Amino acid sequence: MIARIHVKNFRSLRDVELKLRRRNVLVGANMAGKSNLISVFRFLNQIVRGSPGGHGLLSAVTSQGSFADIAWRGGESNLISISLDGIDALGSMGTIAWTYKLDIMGDRVRGNVTVQDEFLRVIPSGGDAFNLIRKEPGTGNRVLLTPAQDVITGVHDASRSALEFELPDWEGNRLRNMFATVHFYKLLPLLMKQTNQVTAPTALDETGANLSAWLMMLQTRYPEDFRRINSALSDTLPDVSGLFTWPTQQATVFAASSERFLKTAVPVWQMSDGELCFVALLSLILSPKEYGAPLFCVEEPENHLNPKLMQSLIGIVDQRQKELGEQAAQVIVTTHSPHLVDKVAVEDVVIVDKHEGATRCTRVEDRPRLPDLVRREELGLGELIYTGLLRGE
Repeated sequence: MIARIHVKNFRSLRDVELKLRRRNVLVGANMAGKSNLISVFRFLNQIVRGSPGGHGLLSAVTSQGSFADIAWRGGESNLISISLDGIDALGSMGTIAWTYKLDIMGDRVRGNVTVQDEFLRVIPSGGDAFNLIRKEPGTGNRVLLTPAQDVITGVHDASRSALEFELPDWEGNRLRNMFATVHFYKLLPLLMKQTNQVTAPTALDETGANLSAWLMMLQTRYPEDFRRINSALSDTLPDVSGLFTWPTQQATVFAASSERFLKTAVPVWQMSDGELCFVALLSLILSPKEYGAPLFCVEEPENHLNPKLMQSLIGIVDQRQKELGEQAAQVIVTTHSPHLVDKVAVEDVVIVDKHEGATRCTRVEDRPRLPDLVRREELGLGELIYTGLLRGE
């Protein structure tokens, strides 16, 4: 699990350091920079996943525009720094702590980028710290190491991150795979209402566009998990008696739902936006463990959901996380919903605002008086959003 993130000069994150928990709910006004924090993880994901030609770092930069588009616009520094601390995310060495840092220097005019520093340091429980990535003194070269500090290979191209390279049995692959399998979601009902080609997807698409194919895979390969999704859906929406998928002769598939008082099923293109978003989020929460991810980044899950559906969803998340324990995914959510904020733990809420163009992130539990004020039920967190007490002044 990622325990801390520190970012400098990335988009509006001029200098943001934030402790992360299992669940993290980012609340703040439009343009405060909530999505920019998620963009950091997308950037790392794109570095590791690379492009067809290799060069993951350059691909990660160009996918977001150019270096000038991702660098802090309020200053002249061309150095972007990303640092992460985590616990128990690497290897087979028992409980460990780790730190990964990547510093890149860019040219806002030409667009080229180079790695100025990169390291991955591991501290095993009860053992001495060692590096799995280390920069060679006096050069831009980095080396990938075994826990015994034997050199596996070197990275001599300053335009590439060491995490772009997948090496057999290297302990650093666990961190590399964690970045590669972060899931991002911003559901769009218009795309979710289309039919899909019959495939076996490995994940629900970011927008939910492959929802019907995803549900068909769950229905055919994981019937128990699919029944659980159906049960949760019917418990929350009593008029819905069942969810199923329907393959066609054209090798396509569409989802449909049965309703108690209707004689025929409702196809996906006629299902309500709220029902579709609720089904999609349920399928993520209750999907089989092998289809999980170490980190889910979800933008505005409250869109199209009424407060009752949002409350039910949070209850299902609570239950699922208790079931999975330490194996439960880490979650970062952005929201504008006071109803969502009111239903989560105070400790999970992060206030995001801007000061002089730069994003600031502060946990509610670190703000004097606010946690006690909420626990005494004098004000709900959702109400505090509108009182101005959550601002960062």
